[in-house]
Amino acid sequence: MKKRYMIGLVCLVTLLTVQLGAQTAGAGTEATRYNLVLAGTETADGFTTAGTEAQVRSLVTAAGGTIVTDLSKEIGFLTAVSANPSFASTVSTSSLVTSAGQDFSWKAFGTKDELLASGQLVLCAPPLPDPTGSCPPVPAPFPGQTADPFEALQWDMQNIQAPEAHNTQTGNAQVEVGILDSGVDATHADFMKNGDSNVDCVKARDFTLVGTKLPCADNQFHGTHVAGTVAARANGLGMVGVAPDVTLVPVKVCDASGYCYAGPVVEGITYAGTAKLEAINMSFFVDDDELLTSTEFKCSNDPAQRTIRHAVERAIQFARNQGVTPVAALGNSDEDLAHPEAGNECEVVPAETQGVIGTMALGRNNEKARYSNYGTFATDVAAPGGNGRTGDCSTTILSTFPGNAYGCIQGTSMASPHAAGVVALIISQFGQLGSDGDWKLAPTKVEAYLQGTTVDQGLSGYDECFGHGRINALKAVQHDTTRVYDPLAPFCAEYSQ
Repeated sequence: MKKRYMIGLVCLVTLLTVQLGAQTAGAGTEATRYNLVLAGTETADGFTTAGTEAQVRSLVTAAGGTIVTDLSKEIGFLTAVSANPSFASTVSTSSLVTSAGQDFSWKAFGTKDELLASGQLVLCAPPLPDPTGSCPPVPAPFPGQTADPFEALQWDMQNIQAPEAHNTQTGNAQVEVGILDSGVDATHADFMKNGDSNVDCVKARDFTLVGTKLPCADNQFHGTHVAGTVAARANGLGMVGVAPDVTLVPVKVCDASGYCYAGPVVEGITYAGTAKLEAINMSFFVDDDELLTSTEFKCSNDPAQRTIRHAVERAIQFARNQGVTPVAALGNSDEDLAHPEAGNECEVVPAETQGVIGTMALGRNNEKARYSNYGTFATDVAAPGGNGRTGDCSTTILSTFPGNAYGCIQGTSMASPHAAGVVALIISQFGQLGSDGDWKLAPTKVEAYLQGTTVDQGLSGYDECFGHGRINALKAVQHDTTRVYDPLAPFCAEYSQ
């Protein structure tokens, strides 16, 4: 059995613990959420269902359900609520439905207060006390300051040559990166420059199920940390993201208590296509650390999991058809995704979904992070994610936290936004303004530019551990496809020979 690493905050930041039917009530008296993938035909611009809208609604109603989310025209997907425990099996017998099953919910991460109380999280922002001594000093800004004070601590940006890339491209404000996560603290000073924020709260959306809809507030910290890696501004404060001048669009799919439902995730991906965002980052996945019951993988032999796989596949394809380049974290179980212990009919979603750039995590010395998933055809690129101790900024990833704070954490959730940031630089540099006023570069071309400008490491060429290689922002914005091999990067102990 492969050892599964549980490294402090890593697994609290990026862990998604599944609970099937979290809203299912005793004795079938309360409504349960169900996802339905409808039969029909996918097109470049949407979906044509096998039945009419009236027929689909009649089917759901007859089975005792009420439709609460209708994406039938976009991807042939519905979410319904029903107190009928046989709802899924009933609608599944219809030729109008491809698959149906209960909605999933995940405990994505603990709340900020929970982690602060447990000592697993230290926020760095004056005048907060720092009893652990793990926070970097925050120098006071001085007149004429041009460098951000934390830049020297950003080994991750140095490893992908982001500072050098900024001499060529810092990002185009018309390039919008969707942060599918717990929301983004849009008031954070490191998203401000010359009085303007690069967080778009008009285009932002909140698809969570409870509470007030506030996509530009982050009751957790995960989304704000991810967003800072993508696009913290070069403004003389704090740190600098990979693409500091692109626009961030928060798409909240995880609620204040740390739960994420699969249905809202599908809604968020679909919305990214409808809104024609240029790229999305998805630093979420399922990872409950239980080998035999693990739901890190969505398996085609399970009706509910199969439904989610189908829905995510359709949502990703729809988004790509609208020009969205999707990027996702591979997961933190040190699992060979080409030979998963859960079985070959199982996949990590969305990272292994066709059309998604799956990203594994590297440590400071460009070694495979000991927790990172990998695998042939699963790993597309490698990016810094950290490989040390929570709070140690010399080995983990420094980025923004809500409340004008900063923190250093690690995980493939931290690797993915580095890749999304380089994607945003590529689109900024080589995209064009379309007749509809949208900035455009085809996802297939973005992928080719990203993968063709990496730094090779490990085995020569594509390999199961590092994929096409380590992302490099400078080579990417120059479209320098010259093969560069890094002989100093450690080999991957997980190579299967």
